[in-house]
Amino acid sequence: MASDKTQNLNAPDAFQVQAYSVMDKVARNPKPLWITGSVIVLLLVGGYGWIQYNDARKEKLQGQASVVDTVFENEMKKFTETRESLEKQRDALVAKQPTPAAGQAPAETPEIAALTKQIQDLKPVHTESTPKYLEFYKANPKSAEGLAAGLKYAGLTAEQGDLDAARTTLQSIVADSKRYNVLHVQSLLLLISIEEDKGEFDSAIKLSDDLINSVGAELKPKALLTKAQAQYLKKDFPAAKATLDKLVQDHGESPEAERARGLLSLIPA
Repeated sequence: MASDKTQNLNAPDAFQVQAYSVMDKVARNPKPLWITGSVIVLLLVGGYGWIQYNDARKEKLQGQASVVDTVFENEMKKFTETRESLEKQRDALVAKQPTPAAGQAPAETPEIAALTKQIQDLKPVHTESTPKYLEFYKANPKSAEGLAAGLKYAGLTAEQGDLDAARTTLQSIVADSKRYNVLHVQSLLLLISIEEDKGEFDSAIKLSDDLINSVGAELKPKALLTKAQAQYLKKDFPAAKATLDKLVQDHGESPEAERARGLLSLIPA
C-alpha cells in the first residue's frame, strides 16, 4: 500500500490543477486563446516595425544633416583655397626681395604688408550653412541630429557676434539635450562662455553646476575650472577660491589644476 507521502507526490499539484483547468477551457473554447495569440503576434510585429521606422527615420535625418554639413564643408574649402592663394602671392613677392643682410629681417613692402593683413583678417563665410543649420534644428528640435545642428548654428552665430540669438538657441538645446550627454556638455560650455561675455555671471555659475553634475571624472577638472572662472569674473573671490582649492585638492595632477594655481595667485588676500 502506498504511503500518504507517495500519494501526495503522485497527485497533481496546485499548478498542474490550474493548468489542466485552463487547457480544458481552451479545448472547449479555443477562440480566446487564438485572439490572445494574435494580439501578441501583432505587438511583436508592431514593435519590430517601430524599430524599423525609427532606424529609417534616423537614417533619413542623418542624410539631411549630411547635406547641410556638406554646405558648411564647401564654405570651409573655399576659405582654405582663398587663404592658400593669398599666401602664395605673398610668398612670391617675398622671394623677389633682396636677400637681407645677416641678422636683419626681410624687408616688407607695402604690397607684402597688405597681403599679410588680408590673410590675418580672412575668415570663413558661413552665410549659406548658418540658416540651413537653424532650419534643420527647428524642424527636428528633440533629435540628436537636430540638436547637433542647433549647436552648430549657435556656434557660428556667436562667432559672427550675434550673442543674443546664439544664447536663445542654446538655452533650448541645454534643456532638451540631457538624453545626449556629449551635446548637453558642449551646449553648456558654449552657453556659459556667452553668459560670461554678456556679464551674466550668476547664470554662468548656475550653468556650471549643471556642467559639473553632467561630466564624468575625466572632465570634472574642466567643469570646476569653468565655475571658478565665472566666480572670479563676478569678483566672488571667496567662492572662487573654494572651487579652485577643491580642483587642486581633488585633481592636482591635471592641466586644469596648474591653471587653477595661477588663478589662485591672482585672488586678493
